[in-house]
Amino acid sequence: MRIQEQPAYILHHRAFRDTSQILEVLSRDHGRLSLMSKGSLSAKSRLKAVLQPFQPLLLSWSGKGEMQTLTSAEPQSALSIKLKGKALPSAFYINELLMHLLPRHDVNEQIYGLYESVLALLADSHPVEPVLRLYEKQLLESLGFGLILDHTADTAQPVLPERDYAYYLEHGPLEFSQVKDEAYIARVSGKSLLDLQNNTLETIESLRDAKRLMRQVLNYYLAGKTLKSRDLFR
Repeated sequence: MRIQEQPAYILHHRAFRDTSQILEVLSRDHGRLSLMSKGSLSAKSRLKAVLQPFQPLLLSWSGKGEMQTLTSAEPQSALSIKLKGKALPSAFYINELLMHLLPRHDVNEQIYGLYESVLALLADSHPVEPVLRLYEKQLLESLGFGLILDHTADTAQPVLPERDYAYYLEHGPLEFSQVKDEAYIARVSGKSLLDLQNNTLETIESLRDAKRLMRQVLNYYLAGKTLKSRDLFR
């Protein structure tokens, strides 16, 4: 099988033997996959400068099986994405989430488009916290794990901004005054739930509630896997 000039991003790379690399790639039409890049770490290889995370690339590869071989790589354009300050560890974080949550070879153009849009927001110096929370929410939706945020799980009544809710994993919010156990993962205000639903995380309370809620939900789907990128924020 030969794939030519496929739009893609490098999520992660690690050295293999002396001069080669194993690349973890997010491609538009072939999902997430691993590629062997032979000789790209050698001093004379021009690919060393091209194969960088967060840059839109056109990759070609060939072969069979789980690990195929990179045959060429070119930038999609002359302009490179520049990430500064907190945007850089944030970009490593979104890469790591994809590495852990997106199955290999699961073609999902919605996730590819989401990834591109989030990188553009980070490169354009948008506030990091709301960008990350909305990325987390939309990533889960694209994977089939969307959250119930605008109505209660038991009665399907609309969430009211002035009330507090207890959020239950794989279930949804229940009005906090009706809760009789402690099995919920977070207590959040109705306004915070609606702000997350409507992509309008602008207040300190909404950002705090959304971060606490999304952290617990993601920990559940990560199933014990740790995210090294979280240490970068510390």
